[in-house]
Amino acid sequence: MQLNNHEDFGEKIGGARKDLWKERGLYVDDLDAMNDREAEKFVKKDNIWKKPDYQAMLDSGLPLGVVFFIKKARDSINASPQYLYGDKTSEKRLARQREYIQTVRELQSVVSEARTVEDAMKAFDRFFVENGYFEKKQEWGCSFRYQATEKGGKNPSITKKLADILLIRSPEAFERNFTQKAQKEQFGISKEQKVPRGYAIRFHDGKYTYSKNNVWLPNTYYVVKGHSILQTNFETREAALKWVQDFARGQNKSGKTRFVPPQLANIQRTGPDYRNGTEITGQHYLDTFGFRGGEFGNWMNQNDRQASLNMGFEALKDLASVLKISDRDISYQGTLAIAFGARGSGNAAAHYEPLRKVINLTKMHGAGSLAHEWWHGLDDYLGKKIGARGMLSEQPRLYAPFEKLINTMKYKPETPEQAATREKNQSERIRKNAESWLEFAMLAPLKRQGTEEQMAAYAALRESFLSGEAGSVEKLNDLKKTVTGRVIPKSERERLETFERMLSGMQGQKALQIGRVETDFYRNSVRMAAECERDGGYWDSNTEMTARAFACYVKDKLPYLSDYLVGHADCAVTIVANRSGEMEVLKAFPEGEEREAINAVFDELVADLKREQILTHADKTLPLSLHPVVENEQISFFYNELPKTKPVQAIRKTDCGPEL
Repeated sequence: MQLNNHEDFGEKIGGARKDLWKERGLYVDDLDAMNDREAEKFVKKDNIWKKPDYQAMLDSGLPLGVVFFIKKARDSINASPQYLYGDKTSEKRLARQREYIQTVRELQSVVSEARTVEDAMKAFDRFFVENGYFEKKQEWGCSFRYQATEKGGKNPSITKKLADILLIRSPEAFERNFTQKAQKEQFGISKEQKVPRGYAIRFHDGKYTYSKNNVWLPNTYYVVKGHSILQTNFETREAALKWVQDFARGQNKSGKTRFVPPQLANIQRTGPDYRNGTEITGQHYLDTFGFRGGEFGNWMNQNDRQASLNMGFEALKDLASVLKISDRDISYQGTLAIAFGARGSGNAAAHYEPLRKVINLTKMHGAGSLAHEWWHGLDDYLGKKIGARGMLSEQPRLYAPFEKLINTMKYKPETPEQAATREKNQSERIRKNAESWLEFAMLAPLKRQGTEEQMAAYAALRESFLSGEAGSVEKLNDLKKTVTGRVIPKSERERLETFERMLSGMQGQKALQIGRVETDFYRNSVRMAAECERDGGYWDSNTEMTARAFACYVKDKLPYLSDYLVGHADCAVTIVANRSGEMEVLKAFPEGEEREAINAVFDELVADLKREQILTHADKTLPLSLHPVVENEQISFFYNELPKTKPVQAIRKTDCGPEL
């Protein structure tokens, strides 16, 4: 059987790795092909002036100081555009981005050509003066000074830090500031030969020693950190270096490893035959789901493309079926694009790009993550529609069902046992604090001046106070006045009266107050962030937690297997050591009663999106050959100026709320 020849389909998505400036670096003209969000993301120094291979420069014979000068000059310019207070409109920000790219390119062209100390000393004039950022003002005699021009003053990338690096007044200054500093910072030294930061290896010639018993041998090496001598008597520097590298490595172990979802060994699906034996093409994605466009990676052969199209089509049909939504809702009514292996990055199995509204699935690692990434797209779409700055999950308070979802993922009601333990601990803590403040206010003067009878009276009043008896503080105040002639100071008395009311309230409280605690899903997600390399708010973010929970929800709702859609739903698992050093399984996805509660909120959320006509209810998802012809079918459900879809009662219901 001859295979179809599958190429990119629909609207060109743009921004794909195969279309970008990844190799040559970013130029001003490249901004013409970017939207605002892409420009904000990609206009960075590292994308304009690729990080040079400094070791290759050294190997080619460039002097150490010159190579270090190139590095310091590049490092001294801002990593991204700096915007002024007035740069608030898209046009002004775009102008600032163009200015930044131009400035970085100008610096690169000057600095990269430096080959000698003399070249480095000319760099200031070549960059600042020739490009019009500074002008040279002649003064008395042969002296002159530099003065910033209006162009330089208005460019945030022209900084004192950059000027200080490029202004080299003499070869001696160059030697001090670049060659010697490069040696001190071990610049150009291979990782295997580098002394760890903060440590030093020194030679002991035997003339001076801190050894009391003459055990520190002459003509040996020793290791120091700051003013502390860590180890002595290394016969060679190599031995000292190996010791300090091993020592420092032991001090800095983080134990973090990157989590990568496992590739599914087999892709299984036992659901309905939505293809009716048809080999799916890109046109089917356009016609059935209304995708904006689609792409394939250049390295994907036709067999890979056909398999991805078939599995992706069936998985998306499964998603429409389980959510009971129209096929067109799968593309958020024409706003979504899809890519197969065209936009992959690193070890990511799949990802959603908010800049281009596109889901990318890698060749086979992407299998199992489609529901997860589809949710990211919906999260982004809802955020834009409801007015969030980015994903709706980042501002859930804007939409009550979303806020309920976040709260249900992170918190659950206490059990009666947990509530009882919490209230007991809280009561003990309040009682202990009240007792400490009472002793501070009363006990020392009473011990010095009170009789046995007065001390006994204090003990009785103390118990009355700790039991919350009304008026006990006033009686304690009277007792202190009787014994010492002085009352409890006002500030301390008011604090004790506050404790009296709190203790009294504790005595009167009969019913157990049920609070809330963090879910296992949330606690495990926080711990996953700490255990894995990709931390700093990734695993425990609302955005990622909702996506993992949604994949589990879809998997639970499906009455059959659909691995391409949800095969990775339960895969966020790793092995960690607990506080006792024992190994345990850590699962960063919901389970048990927590999962059931979250699934119930997803049901409510989907129903509400249908009531708001953001999603369209469909009782049944039909295979290819059974799709009815719909006249004037809309591209987007959410723009009033577009034509309305002619009602088709066989596949849509207009009143979907109470029947879900």
